[in-house]
Amino acid sequence: MNILCHYAIVRFMPFLETEEFANVGIILFSPHTGYADYKLAPKRFGRVSQFFDDLDGKLYNNAIDTFCQEMQRVTELGQTLYGKEQLSYFKEVTRLRESLLRFGELRTIAVDNPDQALDKLYEHYVGRAFVTKEYREELMVKALKRDLRKHVNGVAFKQQMLVGEFDTEVTLPLVATFNDSYKAIKPMAFNQPKPMNLLEHGEKWIRRIKRLINADTVSPEQFLFAVEGPNSKDRALNSAYGDIKDQLARLNVNVLPFADKQEIFRFARTEIKEPIFTLRS
Repeated sequence: MNILCHYAIVRFMPFLETEEFANVGIILFSPHTGYADYKLAPKRFGRVSQFFDDLDGKLYNNAIDTFCQEMQRVTELGQTLYGKEQLSYFKEVTRLRESLLRFGELRTIAVDNPDQALDKLYEHYVGRAFVTKEYREELMVKALKRDLRKHVNGVAFKQQMLVGEFDTEVTLPLVATFNDSYKAIKPMAFNQPKPMNLLEHGEKWIRRIKRLINADTVSPEQFLFAVEGPNSKDRALNSAYGDIKDQLARLNVNVLPFADKQEIFRFARTEIKEPIFTLRS
């Protein structure tokens, strides 16, 4: 039997000005049966620190602890309500508020078992590894672009497509122009779960940048990889990352930790005195 349920995603949004958030929970209820329950991420949740690397960890811990107590109270009361009364109650509970933890929009789903549906929704939106290397790198680009605007005056970094040898097209997220020459930054997250995935990701971008260098479209001295290494003690994973760092060194490009913002700013604001590579489009 299909049971009509409503659910909302719980989002942690510490910086209102950027509107970036991490999914940290699910609330699910059914006006037809009186079902109401929730599932939240633990207080020690590595994804939050990966999202917001400049955030005090205690802020999330305290917020999720208080929110958990509130959700316990809210769902216990919700279980005593049915039909329109329960729906109206949870619409008020989940309405948009300016707070660290807030709800997304209410969504509707038909399920056979609400408990199983809650677990599946949690795994899909919170538990699964949806923060892929691509998604983490999108967050890194957004954060770095914001910081460059704030700390590097007179230089505009933006996404741009460059052409390498054999007319290969490479889109880079942060490119600036100095005196008819390029300066470029590529944030990279090496958060892959397996050594082969990490190697493939690194070598793909090494090949791309090598094409640009070979075509004199970019100069190694004016290219920067801003990297995040694996947050793991796995020996094979770290050995693979070491191999990628060796290959990057052989390209003679700049490589800096993504967290070393001052050195990245220094790279970004240094003028190119002589045209080192030619603008191509």
